[in-house]
Amino acid sequence: MTTIRELRVLPPLAVARLGGAAEPMDNYTAETDPAEPLGPRRLRPAPTFRVDPGSGAITAADTPGVLRFTDGHGKVRPVAPFLEVWALTEDDVLQPLTLDLLQDNDLTPEDVRWRVQVGNHKIQRRTYDDNDRIDADTEWFSDHVSHELMGLCANFLDDKFLPLGHARYLKPTPEFPGIRLRFTPAAGHVYGSAYTDRPTDPDPNVVDFLYDATKGKWRGHADQPGDPRLTIPAQIYAGDDGPDGAWVSRGYLDDECDGLVHVALEVSGRDLTAFGRIGAGPPAYAPDVIPIRTVADELDQALHGPAATDRDTLEQARAVAEEVLRRATETVRLMNTEVMNGNTVDGRVDAASTMVRQDTADTGRLFEPIMAPSLVDSAAVLALHRNVLAALLSGTAPWFADVLRDHDEVGDLTAKGRRKMPALMRGADGRSLALTRRQVDLVRLAARQAIFGQAGHETGGPR
Repeated sequence: MTTIRELRVLPPLAVARLGGAAEPMDNYTAETDPAEPLGPRRLRPAPTFRVDPGSGAITAADTPGVLRFTDGHGKVRPVAPFLEVWALTEDDVLQPLTLDLLQDNDLTPEDVRWRVQVGNHKIQRRTYDDNDRIDADTEWFSDHVSHELMGLCANFLDDKFLPLGHARYLKPTPEFPGIRLRFTPAAGHVYGSAYTDRPTDPDPNVVDFLYDATKGKWRGHADQPGDPRLTIPAQIYAGDDGPDGAWVSRGYLDDECDGLVHVALEVSGRDLTAFGRIGAGPPAYAPDVIPIRTVADELDQALHGPAATDRDTLEQARAVAEEVLRRATETVRLMNTEVMNGNTVDGRVDAASTMVRQDTADTGRLFEPIMAPSLVDSAAVLALHRNVLAALLSGTAPWFADVLRDHDEVGDLTAKGRRKMPALMRGADGRSLALTRRQVDLVRLAARQAIFGQAGHETGGPR
């Protein structure tokens, strides 16, 4: 008998993507093409579970011939991740929780209990009114039906709720014996606020009115300048110009959410529990592109520390340098670098929301382009990135390590500071974007090793 000691939910973090189609998105991978190493990543179909809508059981795991991101009616297919339960046994082996392992412990699939709790607190984050919190809770369940995530809010109209998707405990079978839950996000709709003392204003943007504007203050809300609790940047909600330059909320809501998936199992009189995190965001409209700094990079730094160590080989450092430059090339491919640089376009100064505008609005810095306006032609910038990537792939040292922005330089508004890489982009703090400290250190490690030829030892090199 193999005794279960602890439970795990894997992956510990799963990101869903909104979509209104009935059929979720197929699985796929994004790979570089050896025949075209400077080109976009190729999307390749991968084995995909097929779930029977009636029983909730997985019936097949096939690979589609063609990837389709929308259905035949133009609706986006949602990304609906699976979360698996794994067990740590008494011999310190981590293995999937399956029908056989449950049976070894005199348990059945019905003994596994799930609970999903998600929320959308965007309104409450701006109004600071707890009655504006939107929360959904399935309570504990062990069946295999779909459990709707009904977002409830004290300031909603009577009998209204925000649909936040649904969760389903998939029925294990001998062919697919693993214990899994699937989170299917919401459709990606916009909802509105209504006054109950007069007819609802026509609004083509919304599919339904949920928020009671006579009870809450979200419709008509305006962030107060100087409030230290504001997000950076502030006023990141749909609105209109109001008196004294205020940005007045239209009262819109979206159906994104994040929260926890709990699992519980009683083994030999002991209650074992675990949880994973889920979230739902917008569709990936450029699925063959990876942002230059991702959540995975943050987790890598949290796990391994901000600096390269003796465990990081030259091969790993060069792989990070190549990936950073490839992502930069992909990002440039999607950017209008002339507009983002703050160039005058068709006679218009300050033509779009850019770092130039951000620096001027936040600090009063003189509005001027970041790079020389003649050097940021989109085609020329893309060609430059591809040339550097080609050189790196051929074995050249990553010279661009010298121009990477350090984490403590994001507020450097000198001409030199603004031109460091990554350029023209904003981080979550409203200042110029920087890579993680670990990314930067690994790129510099690759550059140093190439210069000093791995003298001394293979992994550390001169510091």
